[in-house]
Amino acid sequence: MKLPSKFESFSRLKLIKIAIFLSIFTILWNLAEGIVSVFFVASSCVVLWRFLKKEADFRKEDSTDNLIAIERKATIVIGTLFVILAIGTFADAIYTLMKNGKPDTALAGLIISSISIFFMALLWLSKLLVAKLLNSSTMMSDAKCTLSCIQVTLVILFGSLIYSVWSGGWWVDSASALILGIFFAKEGIGMIIWAKSKNFDGGCCKNDSIKNNNRDDNCCGSINDCNNKECKITISSEKIAEDNVN
Repeated sequence: MKLPSKFESFSRLKLIKIAIFLSIFTILWNLAEGIVSVFFVASSCVVLWRFLKKEADFRKEDSTDNLIAIERKATIVIGTLFVILAIGTFADAIYTLMKNGKPDTALAGLIISSISIFFMALLWLSKLLVAKLLNSSTMMSDAKCTLSCIQVTLVILFGSLIYSVWSGGWWVDSASALILGIFFAKEGIGMIIWAKSKNFDGGCCKNDSIKNNNRDDNCCGSINDCNNKECKITISSEKIAEDNVN
């Protein structure tokens, strides 16, 4: 996946500021939506911790190993949040199915969900781009959290639409949520396993199969080839050094 050259010309410090802005925006947006968004707020707080304080420490110490360790901790935390989200999704879906809970078909709710999906999609794409340019596992993990928010909202929206035209489809959104729960659990466990792997390099190229060392070429292909062992967080350290000189 080739990224626009104008974005690749951004300095690392500028990209970090963008990452911080996106995280703060995510926190404010989700706080406005209520308690159900605690998971997404927590994930963005991890990103803020990663880039506000730890990046400054890294620039002082000039230690690539230190930065990788920070990325490892942040990725494990976000992966754990995914597992918690999966448990919560399962519990809520099962409870709703047991009590024959009906989806909300109010027009206002449908409009709000549609608007939310639109803005969260823009936010997800922005985080995805910044994650690739920073080559950051933490930022990529947070982008996946935003994607999960979109998926949950889509399930709620389509469940409501289906129920509005077919009263017998009250169970569709809850059944779909169970499937999402499996996906969230898989995603979270995968993040934790990858972060704890000896092959973890702090970059955004998630290793889906550690045994086969099979990486995702769509992640930072514009920076380097993920099949090449040089596609590591060390690339980010080089960009930091250039920014400090400038």
